[in-house]
Amino acid sequence: MNDYRIAVVELPASKRNLDDAVIQVDRCLGSLTSFSGATLAVLPENFVCCSRNDADYEVLAGQWQKAVNALACLARRHGVYLVAGTLPEPDDGKRYITTTVFDPTGNLIAKYRKIHLFRAVVNGCSYDEGQFYSHGLETAVFNMEGVRVGLAICFDLRFPNVFSELRAKGADVIVVPAAFTEKTGQKHWHVLLRARAVENQVYVVGAGLNGSSPDGYECYGHSLIVDPDGKVVTETLEKNDFQVIEHKIDLELKEKIRSGMPLTAKNEEYVELK
Repeated sequence: MNDYRIAVVELPASKRNLDDAVIQVDRCLGSLTSFSGATLAVLPENFVCCSRNDADYEVLAGQWQKAVNALACLARRHGVYLVAGTLPEPDDGKRYITTTVFDPTGNLIAKYRKIHLFRAVVNGCSYDEGQFYSHGLETAVFNMEGVRVGLAICFDLRFPNVFSELRAKGADVIVVPAAFTEKTGQKHWHVLLRARAVENQVYVVGAGLNGSSPDGYECYGHSLIVDPDGKVVTETLEKNDFQVIEHKIDLELKEKIRSGMPLTAKNEEYVELK
């Protein structure tokens, strides 16, 4: 069996341009410890720019191809599978919140457009991504050398059907780039990530922004990895500017959990859980 590792890069919500974001992600990926197997590196939602001003995202949408090319180079340089947070993707007059995935040779191998757009009033502040973005229509799963990885984004975390569909598509791991607000993060981030892991018996990876944007978007941070039994195996606890956490995937644990409690099958023998 191959060795697999998850690495989460947590970034601050401070406003950056594309070139600066690429430099910072490059530095973080360069800090990863040596590993002989496949590495899945995950960036947060809005890792280039976190803003309450749609004009900032309009500028970034105009740099879509430049961003894709730069991210492909990062994946190739560091030899990782890169889940590149989110970028505003222009297509046929619309805009989507899109996660792109690159393999270690720099090929774009998967893409996911956020299905559930954030609409809420939090601590007196109104958020409505639907005013600028269109919602995606399909879930997405990609293959990482034998591991199936499902994609979700931030607000999708509140909709269990997204995750059950990803499990049905064979996901062993589900990654969630996010920019959870400070208030909702304190109340819901951990419980939702752990619930999605337990319900679907998969690794769930939450990659979050931390700190505040210049215009007051406060992000919770606390990037973490949850195992298929609902245990938080690693987490960022301090709101430092740039942080990286790593964890090796144990597929035997996933199989043990699923065989001991076969949630999606009938008439199977149960084994004792230790």
